[in-house]
Amino acid sequence: MDYLGAFEISASGMVAEKTRLETIAQNLANAKTTQTKTGGPYKPHKVITAARTESSFESHLGTRRYNSRSMGVDVVSILPTNSEPRMMYEPGHPDADEKGFVAYPKIDSVSEMVSLIEAVRGYEANVRALNVAKSMALKALEIGR
Repeated sequence: MDYLGAFEISASGMVAEKTRLETIAQNLANAKTTQTKTGGPYKPHKVITAARTESSFESHLGTRRYNSRSMGVDVVSILPTNSEPRMMYEPGHPDADEKGFVAYPKIDSVSEMVSLIEAVRGYEANVRALNVAKSMALKALEIGR
C-alpha cells in the first residue's frame, strides 16, 4: 500500500477544509460590513476546489512513484460571490443612501454556520483517515520485525 500517497490525500483534504473554515469565518465576521476599501458592502467569498488528477502513463499502469503527484484535492481559488447587497431601511446609519437604505452584504448566517459545520466534519474525517493510514503503516512495520 502507498502510505505516503494516503498521507498526501488526507493532508490535501485538511488544507482545503481549513481554507473553507477561514473563508467562512471571514464571511461571518464581515456580515455587517457596509463599507470596504473598494467601496460598497463586503462581498462574501466562496472557496473553489478541484480534484487532483494524474494522467501520466505510469499512473494508469499502477506503477506510480512516490515523488509523483498523488490524488487529492486542490484549492483552485477563493472568489467573491456576485450576490446583490441586502438593503435595509436605517435612515440614521452613516452609510445610508439618500432614501435611508443601507447596503449590507448578502450573508445568511444560518447557511454559513451549516457550511462551517460541514467543513469541520470534513477536516475531522481527513484527520481520522490520516490516523488510520498511520496506524496501518505502523502495524505493517510490526509485522516485518
